[in-house]
Amino acid sequence: MKCPPKNGKEKDVPQDSDIVDLPKKNYREIPMGRTKLIIKTGCKNTHFTWGERLLLQYHYNGTNRYKKITSPTLLGTLLSKNERTIRREIKRGLVEHTTTELVKIMVYNAEYAQNDADLKNSAKGPQIKLGNDWDLVDGITKLIKEDRYSPYAVIKQFERTNWPSDTRICEKTLYNYIAAGDITNITEKDLLYGGKRFKPKGKPKRHSNAMNASRSIDKRPREANDRSVAGHWEMDTVYSGKDCSPSCLLTLTERKTKVEIARKISDRTAASVKKEIDKIERQIGALAFRELFISITPDNGVEFSNAEGLEKSILNNRPRTQLFFAHPYSSYERGTNENHNGIIRRFIPKGSDIGKEKKSSIRKIQDWMNHYPRKILNGRSPLEALSDELGDGFTIPALLEVRI
Repeated sequence: MKCPPKNGKEKDVPQDSDIVDLPKKNYREIPMGRTKLIIKTGCKNTHFTWGERLLLQYHYNGTNRYKKITSPTLLGTLLSKNERTIRREIKRGLVEHTTTELVKIMVYNAEYAQNDADLKNSAKGPQIKLGNDWDLVDGITKLIKEDRYSPYAVIKQFERTNWPSDTRICEKTLYNYIAAGDITNITEKDLLYGGKRFKPKGKPKRHSNAMNASRSIDKRPREANDRSVAGHWEMDTVYSGKDCSPSCLLTLTERKTKVEIARKISDRTAASVKKEIDKIERQIGALAFRELFISITPDNGVEFSNAEGLEKSILNNRPRTQLFFAHPYSSYERGTNENHNGIIRRFIPKGSDIGKEKKSSIRKIQDWMNHYPRKILNGRSPLEALSDELGDGFTIPALLEVRI
């Protein structure tokens, strides 16, 4: 729980609180020899996230093997929310469903509640700068439609001559207005490259799995996102063609130094992935593993579904890394790993049977990638960059040593 209740008071919770394994604080005797559980209430005025709405749906409706809980007090304690916040959220997401017996019931729907919240949040914020500034709109329209100017050229033209009005916007803002359809009679098709360049990516799809949502890439630390620190990896599998063996490659790519690990595994299952990660930890040791693999970002494939098993050390049962899942259908969030998988495909084309590839040949591909001088690393190889990042005390583990 991140913050205490504003009034600093403790709240009584129904005696059946233990059904959700709530942390017990202390007990107080009440008449008839019974006891009441005393625990702290959740924070007030906290907004629901998508993952929290999924958990609320599972518990309130009793689905996905979750214990059915309808008490706002218990749900508030479970989700670290105030009881009134839970009541308002349930009211927001209630929808009418018809059962197989043709009985109409009211259930909480996380998707409906999230869409309603997104719609209301979209009305927040300042108005667009264009507003009713038709002189500026007409000037932009003429330059793009008639003179075939790009948004960058439009802004530069206004700066060289005179702006049509007192309103000032930048190139990025103009691109955003065009993409959103805020300028009459202008679309991305009117741009020089038909909108293929500078086209903003759509809003990432939400996680449909509560476990993945709780480890969303949105929660990944800043140093992993901006690549300022080595030790943050992306993970995926490269699999065989149709009607081939189930064997595949488990690939891990370090975001900053571009170091690659490619390991052949028997199939694309959670058990095989965990077994290989455990094998890597045994090869380099628990301490070195924690230092080298600070975080790992996979996609939402079923082979990465055992998040807790992947995060826990096989040697001492302590945390060994953190997993952060990319959004569904958002491979660009793991762009480094996807690009490296494309390099692997130069050696193992699509449709090939990876089961026929020897582990030694897979190791040669890995060594070539880690030994290859990269322009993005100023001519250094990935292993040289990794050594520079981790300092003189770092020793290249055997699983990364170049043998060519």
